[in-house]
Amino acid sequence: MVEKDNSNHHIKLILGLSVPVFIMGLVSFFTDVSSEMIQSILPYFILEVGGTELILGLIIGLTTAISNILKGVSGWMSDRINKRKPFVVAGYSISNLSKPFMSFSPSWEYILGLKTIDRLGKGIRTSSRDTLISYYATEKGKAFGMHRAMDTLGAVVGSLFTFLFLFLTWTYSQIIFFSIIPGIFAIILILTIKDITPDELEQKLDIQEEQPKMKKLSKNFVKLIIILGVIEFASLDIAFLQIRAGGFVNLIYFIPILYMLSNIVYTIFSPIMGTLSDKIGRKKVIDMGLGILLLLCLILAFPVDISIFSFILIIIIFVMYGFYQASVDPISRAYIADLAGRRKRGRAYGYYYLSVGLISMAESLIFGLIYYLFSYTWAFIYISILLSICIFIFTFTDFSKILKK
Repeated sequence: MVEKDNSNHHIKLILGLSVPVFIMGLVSFFTDVSSEMIQSILPYFILEVGGTELILGLIIGLTTAISNILKGVSGWMSDRINKRKPFVVAGYSISNLSKPFMSFSPSWEYILGLKTIDRLGKGIRTSSRDTLISYYATEKGKAFGMHRAMDTLGAVVGSLFTFLFLFLTWTYSQIIFFSIIPGIFAIILILTIKDITPDELEQKLDIQEEQPKMKKLSKNFVKLIIILGVIEFASLDIAFLQIRAGGFVNLIYFIPILYMLSNIVYTIFSPIMGTLSDKIGRKKVIDMGLGILLLLCLILAFPVDISIFSFILIIIIFVMYGFYQASVDPISRAYIADLAGRRKRGRAYGYYYLSVGLISMAESLIFGLIYYLFSYTWAFIYISILLSICIFIFTFTDFSKILKK
């Protein structure tokens, strides 16, 4: 289908996406097959080698923080040197070649070390990859939604492999090491992407950047990014949802299936919510997602006896979690692309991830600490209160006023 924008009429499209966006979607697909084979069992592997809920919170918090802070630094650097591909290639290579070696970990400290290296790779690549997607996109909401969908489709396939291998009584270690195979496919594919600068983009599309070439992002824009960062990480990491699911079902190989179900919902709804946000506005869609997360956290705060009812309830909760992610994750990124100038986009994503990183570390640690010292009930009540405050701030903040000079 040819896009409405006449300046884009000569760009080749696959599933409504430009070819480079489609290839980056495939890279994310294979990387996520690899990552999610590990992620769908990692919380249990951490507990198996001597970790606790507090250690789980530490590993999630520290590795997410490192990843996001590096996204900030690498986004700024990619704008500085006006190149994106080196960051994208290095990032995918580091991640896909390090994480399978978690399979040899004798204790949780080794997992922390290797998970940190994996997240360093994610941190190096993400801002540059998002910037390249926004440069090559014909419609940003759709491009980010479809990219996230392909990424998450990889998570579905990865979880399915894990379910099959657990069913065939493979150990956690064997499953984790097998993840190196799809990772290698991802590295080969990313080498085919061509770099592009804002100047080349403007020539190609025969348009001029409307905004002046400002060196800095305005203070108000930084405020906006921090608010979006707070919103995104008044959230619940799926690792805690996986651990909590143990109180609803007693067969371990069902956990990857629940994880997969959440990712299927995310895959289906990412492009739908992305396109919806292009039509009705990003803010309404993000609000909807946060409201659903609040509801599922309140449900998880209460104890449940294992039964057919608890099994159906946990299925509904994982479906809700997938819908929440589809409504918040890609939409926040598209929001930032809308509000940043083309020349400042790498830096804008950088600031966004930097704020997310600093906020998320404390959030996961506090959640893990409350879970470990008190109970899951208090941990989920804490997150529900935090979410309520964040939804209030986000809903009643007038972003158009913040962005006025």
